Amino acid sequence: MFRHTTLRQEWEVHYLLTARRDDDGSFRLVGHPAILQVLWSVPGALKKIIRDPSSNSRAAKRLFPDAYTDPDAQAEHERLLGDDLKNSQLSKVSAFEKVLEDSGQDSDEIHIPANKLDGFLAVLTDLRLVLAVDLEIEDDDWEQQLTDENLEDPRIHLLNLLAAMQQLLLESTGLVDIELDPDDLADQ
Repeated sequence: MFRHTTLRQEWEVHYLLTARRDDDGSFRLVGHPAILQVLWSVPGALKKIIRDPSSNSRAAKRLFPDAYTDPDAQAEHERLLGDDLKNSQLSKVSAFEKVLEDSGQDSDEIHIPANKLDGFLAVLTDLRLVLAVDLEIEDDDWEQQLTDENLEDPRIHLLNLLAAMQQLLLESTGLVDIELDPDDLADQ
């Protein structure tokens, strides 16, 4: 189980990463420019996998899971819809890039229009999926399995940072209150 509350508090206190909803309905992810700079690497990483699935075939399978168990039906599905699915993913990544560009590369905040929030969060999810595949994370208790050596892997830090950003943005909508404590769930 992911330690949402602890992670959120860690990023808010230590790195001053916050999110808020503005009066016009848009959202702002606010933090040190060096922290927000990480987001600029997201589009390139995803575009490479989307355009060339063989560059990371396991991650491509997570981004484009099989729709059919039958190999012939799956091949037909890919033939008919493969390009549309890739173009849809690339469009989502381009919208993410536009949000970043509109905010400025050295900015201490990312301004996300209300109609772009879902896509922005989806791109963060896609990169988290790619990182999870690369880190061979396969279950919910992966954090308990980390060793001291694993904790030094920059991909773990990136995964946690992206999760914190998503958490903060979701909470800023006012529609989600994710205050999970694994100990609370154990009693159920």
